[in-house]
Amino acid sequence: MPRVKTTHPIPSREKNQISLDLPNYLTRYIPQWGQPQWMNGAMWRNAVQWQPMAVACRESLISMMGNLDWRIESRDSNLRDEHKTEIDYYEKFFSGTEDWDYIELIEWLGKDLLDIPFGGAVEVGRNGNEPEGQILWLELLDGATLFPTLNKDFPIAQHIAESSIETVYFPKHRVNRLYMSPRTEIRLKGWGMPPPEKIYLALEALNRGDRYYANLLLDTPPAGLLDLIDMSEDSATKWLKSWKDLLAGVDPFKIPVLYEHASAAQFVSFTKSPTELMFDTAMQKYNQLCAAGYGITVSDVGISSSSSGGDTLAGSIRSERKTRKTGLSRIRNKFKYFFDRLLPEYLMWKYIDLDDEVSVAIARARLADAQAWALFVDKKIFAPEEARRQHIADGLMTIPLPEKVPADAKWPVPAVGAFGKPAGNPKQNELTQSPIAVSGGGQGEVRQSEALDIVLDNDPTLKEAFEKTEEVWDQLSEEDKIMVVSNWQDILSGIIHIDENQSEKIQDQESI
Repeated sequence: MPRVKTTHPIPSREKNQISLDLPNYLTRYIPQWGQPQWMNGAMWRNAVQWQPMAVACRESLISMMGNLDWRIESRDSNLRDEHKTEIDYYEKFFSGTEDWDYIELIEWLGKDLLDIPFGGAVEVGRNGNEPEGQILWLELLDGATLFPTLNKDFPIAQHIAESSIETVYFPKHRVNRLYMSPRTEIRLKGWGMPPPEKIYLALEALNRGDRYYANLLLDTPPAGLLDLIDMSEDSATKWLKSWKDLLAGVDPFKIPVLYEHASAAQFVSFTKSPTELMFDTAMQKYNQLCAAGYGITVSDVGISSSSSGGDTLAGSIRSERKTRKTGLSRIRNKFKYFFDRLLPEYLMWKYIDLDDEVSVAIARARLADAQAWALFVDKKIFAPEEARRQHIADGLMTIPLPEKVPADAKWPVPAVGAFGKPAGNPKQNELTQSPIAVSGGGQGEVRQSEALDIVLDNDPTLKEAFEKTEEVWDQLSEEDKIMVVSNWQDILSGIIHIDENQSEKIQDQESI
């Protein structure tokens, strides 16, 4: 592969491909180093720059992206320690270099991504100029000087008409690109459609409305017809000539004077007033269309979505939720895959985008799922392994998990209480159960806790008997277990019990 390619490559074709491609002479109507006129990047940049609403939408999305935290992870979480050196290198590299920092990188690429059909691109410098070599530097490119070649080995070319007659073709591993909405027309294959191109008519309407309203504020006579009514032709002609002389100069607005007429002069305007045109309502509609083209709402750029007043709290929350699922989500995924293509195949880029509502919803779903599956497993309707597989398939877990529990998985050992029962929950311990409250003449809840340990430690004989009972517990019949539990409850009820209406544990040393 040549180090620098300066001849135009032919479009790539797959092996045994039978679908047609346009011949080279129809691929472009201009010299090979140029771009179609309707794809000119400078034209679209000017179109956006002329409309403040489009600029505000673009900057809002770039600000949202710059506000997201990020990190680099291993695709296999078990190998994170093995890849720690490379993860640290790339996290430091993408945080910034001597030429740019992360925010500048997002601003540069985001501007071209949201403005021009080609999108944004960077030249990638790799160690040894190898396709899998470590990235050493990134050169930010002007998207308006780039165009696609439809060749897989050399997908992008650059030509700067103002300073060079040479065209440079980038190898696949030396360039990385992101762009919006790939064009489906065969003539425009390889190009994208940025938001300004999608909503161009709305942008043009906003431009016309801005010019109309600006003209109303200027010190020049509005377009219209002045009816002088009873003034003679000679007088009217002389007056018109003198008025033209008055309009000349630095300040063209002068006060004309009419005379020699008995009836009042009447001015007939050629335009309508902003009130009649409903200017505010019309401009609000086009602002909303413009914002929708970027996948956001007008409230995201600081404009109220309602002309009658401010936004409600519920309305603002819904707008933010919609923006997260449309404009921000799309741009975030564009940048994620852009960085994934730069990283080695065993590493991935991850944005930390915490959504309070989503986090709460996921937590509730996990809790409800766990309770339902616990019941299914307890009733032996499903097996635990089936519950695990279904839980993973539901997508509630955000980390990669195997469908089967690993053989070397380590589980916490639960504390064992009296007679082999789990400690800590008195209602699950046969020794400490009593269905009748103390206030009703029963024994209440007798808890095997720190107080019981104190009792047993203070009476070695009682402790020895308690331990022997635990040793033979599994060998007893159900009738013997009931009798033993009843006897121990009678013994312990005089030692320690907890009333339902009190929280302190009562220890009666005298009864021991």
